[in-house]
Amino acid sequence: MLAAAHILVRANPQVGPSVFEPTLRTQVVGADAASMRVQVAQAYDELRRHMGVADGQPAGRLSATLLGYRILSYTDDQVALRLLTEAPDGSGSSLMVSTEVRVRWTGSDWALQAPAGGTFDQAVTVVLDPYTAMFLPFSAGR
Repeated sequence: MLAAAHILVRANPQVGPSVFEPTLRTQVVGADAASMRVQVAQAYDELRRHMGVADGQPAGRLSATLLGYRILSYTDDQVALRLLTEAPDGSGSSLMVSTEVRVRWTGSDWALQAPAGGTFDQAVTVVLDPYTAMFLPFSAGR
């Protein structure tokens, strides 16, 4: 679960290419891995231009907080899970969403399975408050 969360955060355009490029190159696998590299690089270029950030620098802050996870399926070499995240929506309120993530054991480490089309757009769903209890919390100090 931690590998999925770490890789997902490090593959965000906001962290900048010095972080997301090696992460995408070495820790993302699957048929759509190349597409994901292109999608993240394009999102970074748009974001940095919008924010007036020099090329190569981080482009803003990640405003999402990882709250928990829920394992959907598990084998010795593959895990499917949902990560529960809270982030501000466009109106200033917070929104909780769940993202389906898959990781695969490569023989030496866990790698993120690139989502269909290289983007998580189809893997994200809104989670209403009563359903957050279905997730195991990420706890500080554990």
